[in-house]
Amino acid sequence: MRKYILVAISIVMLFAFVFFIGNRHYLFDGNTITAENGFASITEEQLKETVKLDGEWAFYPNEFIESNEVLENYSHKLITVKTPGDVSEYMKSNSEGIAYGTYYLKVEVPADGQYGLYINTIRQANHIFINGVDVGGKGQPSRALQDYKPENADKYLVFSQSERKELHILINVSVNNYPQAGIMYPIEFGTVEKVQTLYMKKLMLNAFTSLGYIILGIIYSIGYLLKRKHKEELFFGLFAILCGFYMSFINEKIFFLLVPTKLLALEVSLQLGIIPLALICLTLFIYNMYPQMTKKYILYLILALLFIIFIKDAIYNPFYKGRATSGEELNFRKLKYIAFLVPAFIYNAVILIRVLIHQLEEAKYVLIVAVAVGCYGFLLALNFITDIPFNYSEFVLFIVILLSFSLLLNYRANAAFIKIENLTKELVLHNQMKDEFLLKTSHELRTPLNGILNLSKSLMEGLEGPLKREQQEQAILIHNVTNRLGHLVDDLLFSSHHMTGEIKIAPAAVPVEVINEVVDEIKSVMPNNSHVQILAAVDTALPPMWTDELRFKQVLYNLLHNAIQHTAEGEIAVTAFVRQQQLAVQVSDTGAGIDVENIEHIFEAFYQAPNQSKTEGLGLGLSIAKNIVQKLNGEIYVESKAGQGAIFTFTMPLAKEEQQQYPMVTNALAMKHTALPQLQLPLIHKGSDKTILIVDDDHTNIKVLFDACAAKGYSAVAVDNGFDALRYIEKNKVECVLTDLLMKEMSGYELCKRVRKQYDMLELPIIVLTAIMKQTDLLMTLQVGANDYLQKPIIMDELFIRIESLLAIRQSSIDAIETEMNFLYSQVTPHFVYNTLNTIIGLSYTNVENTREALYCLATYFRAKLNVHYRNSRVPLEEEIELAKAYLYIEKMRFGDRLTVHYDIDESVHLMIPALSLQPLIENAVVHGISKKEDGGVIELSVKRDGQFVRIKVSDNGAGMSEDKLQQLLSGKGSRIGFTNPWKKFDLLKNVSMNLNSKEGQGTTIIILLPKEEGL
Repeated sequence: MRKYILVAISIVMLFAFVFFIGNRHYLFDGNTITAENGFASITEEQLKETVKLDGEWAFYPNEFIESNEVLENYSHKLITVKTPGDVSEYMKSNSEGIAYGTYYLKVEVPADGQYGLYINTIRQANHIFINGVDVGGKGQPSRALQDYKPENADKYLVFSQSERKELHILINVSVNNYPQAGIMYPIEFGTVEKVQTLYMKKLMLNAFTSLGYIILGIIYSIGYLLKRKHKEELFFGLFAILCGFYMSFINEKIFFLLVPTKLLALEVSLQLGIIPLALICLTLFIYNMYPQMTKKYILYLILALLFIIFIKDAIYNPFYKGRATSGEELNFRKLKYIAFLVPAFIYNAVILIRVLIHQLEEAKYVLIVAVAVGCYGFLLALNFITDIPFNYSEFVLFIVILLSFSLLLNYRANAAFIKIENLTKELVLHNQMKDEFLLKTSHELRTPLNGILNLSKSLMEGLEGPLKREQQEQAILIHNVTNRLGHLVDDLLFSSHHMTGEIKIAPAAVPVEVINEVVDEIKSVMPNNSHVQILAAVDTALPPMWTDELRFKQVLYNLLHNAIQHTAEGEIAVTAFVRQQQLAVQVSDTGAGIDVENIEHIFEAFYQAPNQSKTEGLGLGLSIAKNIVQKLNGEIYVESKAGQGAIFTFTMPLAKEEQQQYPMVTNALAMKHTALPQLQLPLIHKGSDKTILIVDDDHTNIKVLFDACAAKGYSAVAVDNGFDALRYIEKNKVECVLTDLLMKEMSGYELCKRVRKQYDMLELPIIVLTAIMKQTDLLMTLQVGANDYLQKPIIMDELFIRIESLLAIRQSSIDAIETEMNFLYSQVTPHFVYNTLNTIIGLSYTNVENTREALYCLATYFRAKLNVHYRNSRVPLEEEIELAKAYLYIEKMRFGDRLTVHYDIDESVHLMIPALSLQPLIENAVVHGISKKEDGGVIELSVKRDGQFVRIKVSDNGAGMSEDKLQQLLSGKGSRIGFTNPWKKFDLLKNVSMNLNSKEGQGTTIIILLPKEEGL
């Protein structure tokens, strides 16, 4: 509690200090006397600042002296009065209640020039003449009530030229039934510059205080509207806004300078009415801060009282209808106004005292606010009654409220701020580690991505066994998605390499034709319904650049991709020209444009303009483009306005003469700019049984690819258009197609669509060759049927790896189809069905009951055999035994006494085993064992517990098999699907062991040990 008392005392002392310092001339005037007996002499030293014209002024009560009159004629009325001060006691009111008089002061200055006066409240109406010249005033002083117009504590400036180093100041004043009259505050005198500076300082201080309150209030009001959680923020915001307007109504009256009014009553109503409104907001603020300390009925009474004051003094007062008011009555009205406000102050003070007693949270901040408002309220009441000024108190109140309320309303989030501070420290550390983290992350991502790519590739190629068609398509999808993810990692890796300075480039002399190539390829993959037109106007006669072709294409693509993303409809143009020994390339669009505040940030990594937050991507495209351009010794910049499109320009150095003579050829396809004679097509080379069809309208590219395929041993066929390619495919067998994306008569895009009408992706793989760098814009090409793509310039080793991979996938698909058909065929053999049905027909004539049992077993057999869902699932052991018994029952009908079956099954064993795993083994024993012997044999099925395992035994005493046949089956190369399929299914289970024993003429025994927990 003691610390709260010290805080309160400190606030009171602060306001007292400011009050006494600001009014020292008013309270302690011993050293401020400037005028004596109506005369003031101002020295040059004094004119370095403004001078208060305090002291003894000449005063002529009950006289209006005109500027052209001689003062000696009124010498009998002359008295000296203390200025500033109340002179109402010297003036007598006439019959209409008007009292008036005239001030006079002669001022002697060191030199002639322009001088000014800063007037601060002359009661009430006043007019000023200097050296006989009317220089201004406020209100309209008059002897007659009908001509009289009062002022309302107005402050203003007047200026005049001195004559013979003298200024004769004459001030007419008049009041109407007002308790005070005359010059109430010091008049500041000085040069024009000094007086104007003084006025502007006061004006700016008043404006700063008013705007400060209003802005603070708006901030907290908006904060409440956004969150809708803490009403105290709303009422504090309203309180601050009202305080701001109140401050603009007083002192220099900023509000009335901006919104002039000649109605004094309106000014007074605004000044008096806004105070109870502010108190209402303050009261509601304290209530919402501490509702537990408040009794609502008292709160409602206080609010009602303040609302009545607002209505009475700001809108309509039924007891005062504009009639004249005596001084005593005016003072009574002031006291009554203050008295009505006092309960609100007392009520809030009591609430705050209770808060302090209970030591609730934020009490010290509320105390600062309450004491500050109380001190200001006391000074305001003192000024209201006595007109004693309290300069600068408004500013002090604003600063105190600003600090205390800010601390108060942010105190509740203090814990969050502490967390944020800790997080900030961590972020500083993480920011230092960012570059290293990005680099390591990109490298680490490459490892699992490569693993997924390799695994999906092995699945597609059937290295772990043939897949079904649907499974292969899923594996291809995984492979393509992982490949696209790899490109995203490449972007991250590129950015991290730039940060660490590890970008590798291979500059060479590159012709400007590459610009047209990139543009044409991007146009070819754009949807037909696009409303954006891409134009390229590049003169191929321009000199070549000294740059890295791949990196250059990446920059151009990124800029075009950015333009397409932000242009809903219109035009994108690409131009190039030579400027200052560099080739400048411009990409302009008619899209959304860029706000000025975002232009300086768009080249930053991961930055996306706020109005483009829905744009796909990571915000790396422009950053990567800038990094590449800078690495290639160029520059990049943008010109744009919101809604007016954008122009991106980047420069590349021109290749020198010696550089053009020895260009760097990165691979064979870089020779495409060298003219070669036209080829006689189609080119045909007979090699292996795998035929590669090459489609490209550039004969140089055809020659390079054709020779490379022939050298690899493939059969190769080359044509230069899509129509010839389609005709060849219709009449001949083709294993793979290589096609350029951009061709004149039929694009690779269209060729893919037509091929896919006849062949699916597994039957005839297609590889598209393109210069486009971004994977996302090739989705359309992949959707219409391309299996893969390669970016130009082509690396031959990579090309043939992809060809081999696709051919392996194709062969795996063929193998999978054959295996699937063999598997389905093996499930129910035709002769088995035929023999079984014949047996049941014969049985039906002799034994109906056995016929029903036979049909039930046959139904059980077919239900399990023809259920395609069983092949990839596990079933209870009981179901598999039921199927085995049904099969053996059917076979016993056929074989009769030649087949004997022994069961030794522990019914308490429960576990899950692969579907169709036991019955095929038993069927294999019957077909390849018992049926081979004339006298038949015995089949034994045993299921027993063996320690921690379950032991399943299938044995027969049939024909058996040789050692070679046995080893062939165990190695997985046997042709008995009925044996190999179940054997593979058990082999996939964990902790399962299998044993196969067989000898010719002695039968076969299969033992399977499964852990009890397996499948449970």
